[in-house]
Amino acid sequence: MTQPFTEAQAGDRRWTWVAYAYALLVAGVLGYFLVGLVIQVSDSFGNLLAIQEPTLGQVLRDQLSQRGYLRPLLWGQIKAIYELSAGDYFLWFRGIHVLQVAALIGLCVAVMRPRSALDAALVPLALAVVVGAHTFAPMVREAFPINSFLTIAITCVATMALAQRPHPRWYVDAFAIALLAGSILTVESGVLVWVVAVVAYVVGMRGISRNAVIAMTLCVAAYMLIRMLVLNVGSPSLAERASGFGFSILEPADLIRRFGGRAWVFYAYNVMSSIATVLFAEPKGGVWRFAWELTTGTVHPWTLVSVMSSTAATMMIGWFVWSRRAAIRRWRLDEADRLVIVFAGILLANAAISFPYTKNVIMSPSGVFLGLAVYAASRAWLQTIAQRHAAITMVVFAVLTCGWAFRVAGNHYNLRWTAAEQRAEWVTVDSWLDRQHIALPTADARALHDALRRDALVNHPTPFQPSTRWMAWFDIDW
Repeated sequence: MTQPFTEAQAGDRRWTWVAYAYALLVAGVLGYFLVGLVIQVSDSFGNLLAIQEPTLGQVLRDQLSQRGYLRPLLWGQIKAIYELSAGDYFLWFRGIHVLQVAALIGLCVAVMRPRSALDAALVPLALAVVVGAHTFAPMVREAFPINSFLTIAITCVATMALAQRPHPRWYVDAFAIALLAGSILTVESGVLVWVVAVVAYVVGMRGISRNAVIAMTLCVAAYMLIRMLVLNVGSPSLAERASGFGFSILEPADLIRRFGGRAWVFYAYNVMSSIATVLFAEPKGGVWRFAWELTTGTVHPWTLVSVMSSTAATMMIGWFVWSRRAAIRRWRLDEADRLVIVFAGILLANAAISFPYTKNVIMSPSGVFLGLAVYAASRAWLQTIAQRHAAITMVVFAVLTCGWAFRVAGNHYNLRWTAAEQRAEWVTVDSWLDRQHIALPTADARALHDALRRDALVNHPTPFQPSTRWMAWFDIDW
């Protein structure tokens, strides 16, 4: 017979629903700004042209022979949605975009497990860290028609939610394995799903069984063997693209000239830069913008706030680890310990797979887990430190809340300007096609061109633009 809820349980559920209501508000506001975007000219239009004529099977097969990348499911998803849209491209591609963001935010709250008034009060801070991070902004304005890195962030947080379950179930195991397979064949960073599952199991989470973790490990091993030995995909080379180093962006020719024969130096720099960018918001894309601004006396408000708020968040997590060092050393872990350790694991793994080049969006899964770790650490702070050190608490949380709120506002502000920039590209799309040496040989290609251009300039015109006087405050380095 089902037992009635106690008053405490009812209270727990009440605050949980309050947290989800706030998450819905965050997702709704973000969704409003995201529907202001259109399908971009650059990668999106070119990609849609590439998958227009081949069948789904041909698209998947062609991706198995690419050099440096193995992403068949990414292209398969684009092809499938293209066909399902039946010409209503804006509704389908932008609608999926909004649903992805809502799923990510909802899963973050599920992982946080808010049960009390204090928990619910900290959810806005944690979500501000998630949404305000400089790794989040490019993730939601990515050029591909379907946001692949957003997909990876969703699957990583979903795997964490599965691992938190009290007992394993066969269908949970099957779902976790499916998440890994789907993610790793979408973008290489999908391997982070496996990292989350392994670290979660090591720290004592048993929602995903040992057999499933072993199966996921075998899947990753098989993927690596097939990628390297069978398909000979390899990894991106120094000649692949420009990348940040020091205070500037180096073109492929410069990278080869400087690091040819000792690429490991450049790769080590990329790994360390990727870790630092999540913890301190510096460097961004491998470029030490804040350090440069300090030396030239041109510190920008956005750069300063980004570094200060990220550093404050990292210091909060550092305090938490130090305060829990005895329990961690004895491996007597509680829920907050596990969340922070999983963050550390995914940060290191995420940075390691970013070795070929630095890009803010590649570190987006770690940026999301930073928000979850801040939630765990700030909760512990308020439970143990707040009353004894009220002044310190006020200063720390003032920097955290004001800094991250500023960054959230900046990301929303720049999504509006992105909306205008994307439509401006469609005004001159024919010039872009000429520069890229892209022809429109078929009637279907020309119809796609006309439909996307009409969507951008007529059916969904530029939304209201914010005042330019705020641009000096929100000069975001994407």
